[in-house]
Amino acid sequence: MMLARSRPTAAMLLMSSRSPLAATVAARSLSTTASRYATSQGPPPPGFRLPTPKRFEDQVNVWDRAGKFFLLQEIFRGMYVVLEQFFRAP
Repeated sequence: MMLARSRPTAAMLLMSSRSPLAATVAARSLSTTASRYATSQGPPPPGFRLPTPKRFEDQVNVWDRAGKFFLLQEIFRGMYVVLEQFFRAP
C-alpha cells in the first residue's frame, strides 16, 4: 500500500514538467516493464522462426489410402444390402 502511494501518478509528473521533453521523459518513466526481445541485439530478424520440418508420421502412405478406400466401399456395400432387405417383397 505504501509503495502504491509513494509512486507519482502520470498527472503529477506531466503537470510538474514545463518542457515537452521533460513531459515525454516523465511519461516514459511510468512503465514498469522493460522491453524484452528474442535476441540480445533487438527484435528478431525476418525468418527467425523456421517452420517445423515434415515428419514421417505426417505423410499419408498408399496403404492408409487403400484402407480408407476399401472401408468406404464396404460401408456402401453394407448400406446397399440393408436397403435391399428393407424394400424386398414380403
